Amino acid sequence: MIETDIGRKEVRIVESMLEQDMQQNYDFSSYFRPSIIMLKLFGFWRPDRNLKFKGIYNCYTALCSSIWVAFLLSQIIYIINNRNDVQEITAALSVTVTFTVDLIVMMFTYKNMNCLKVLIKEMNRPLFQVKCQKHYHIAKNTERMYKLMFKSCLYLAILTDALVTVVPLMGKEKKSSIKGWFPYDYTTPLYFILTYIFQNLVFIWNTFISFNIGMIILALLIQVGLQCDLLCCTLDSLDDFYTEGNVLYEISLEDKLKLTTDRERFSKEMTKNLVICIEHHRQILRVVKDVERISGTGLFILFVGGGLILCSSLFPLSVVKIGSIEFIMLLFYLICMLTVQFLYCWLGNEIIFKSSLILQSAFNTPWIGCNVKFQKILLVFMMKTSKPISILTGGLFRMSVPVFVSILRTTYSYFTLLKNIQ
Repeated sequence: MIETDIGRKEVRIVESMLEQDMQQNYDFSSYFRPSIIMLKLFGFWRPDRNLKFKGIYNCYTALCSSIWVAFLLSQIIYIINNRNDVQEITAALSVTVTFTVDLIVMMFTYKNMNCLKVLIKEMNRPLFQVKCQKHYHIAKNTERMYKLMFKSCLYLAILTDALVTVVPLMGKEKKSSIKGWFPYDYTTPLYFILTYIFQNLVFIWNTFISFNIGMIILALLIQVGLQCDLLCCTLDSLDDFYTEGNVLYEISLEDKLKLTTDRERFSKEMTKNLVICIEHHRQILRVVKDVERISGTGLFILFVGGGLILCSSLFPLSVVKIGSIEFIMLLFYLICMLTVQFLYCWLGNEIIFKSSLILQSAFNTPWIGCNVKFQKILLVFMMKTSKPISILTGGLFRMSVPVFVSILRTTYSYFTLLKNIQ
């Protein structure tokens, strides 16, 4: 009996702690904070107008970008000089194509950086905030999933960079794992060290810039899916809330029982709640449009060139000795490329799936006990939510798992063609 009382007290303490946390705004911008810090550190974050050392930071960004472009030019010249050697071209193509796609993504991201900043701040708007314990648990579980995704991708990127850095030091010959043309003989000790430092610093810089841009886009996609989950949860239990100042609040059990006894008052309150849900859905669509404007073109180039990137990574993997350090390096590089494209398509597919549940949740509202006005508004809302939300890339195709499958098929076709040419 004593143990039961202690257990009940612990449950009450946990519930009171959750209520205190929900009284404070849930910081959805925390998803983006680690990536923003890294982008600032690597000189890619567009500074605010009132930044004290804005000129110095812009010079730092220009210097990093110039070095990065010089690296890419050395790759292109190397491919041109070895245009008759398929094996050498494919060995350099994996990095060159990846850097070219990254360049396009970086350009469009930097161009829309101000819009991205505004969008990140608006994720904490009152309409998107948690409103009950169910919302809080959904938000917490989603945050844990994102943190796990962030750490896993970060460790994979660091391990890949470490392997790319170590491989040239493992062999007897002074041979870089990254192909490139240089106006000197880089096999001499001094030039080899300088070239080695230059290539690996640029490779690491590119990895972290691309990684953090990708994680910001993935965080936005996760936020869209999370808001769809919160909206479904609200609609499933619409009579558990009341509206005050255009914001939903959780209603107490006593007030809920009083409200259900008066049909007209109940219908009026449910109509207010439904209007807030409709606005919530409209704002989710607005976020989707912003995400498409910020990253749609870059992701379109990524998916179009995805087959070539994966193929150029897979072909060198097929010609090296299995189990060698070079094989492991190429394998991890291929896994990185697959992971990036899969996560985009998987999260895009999740948005389609979660948004398709809004229609069913709208039907679960207490429409039977409400008046005709509520039912008419609900019917119009259900017609609007009958079409699932999706992320368009380049205005042509939607991010989904079938798109990833088509990329894999294209990769296999390219790979077969190269093997036949060889």
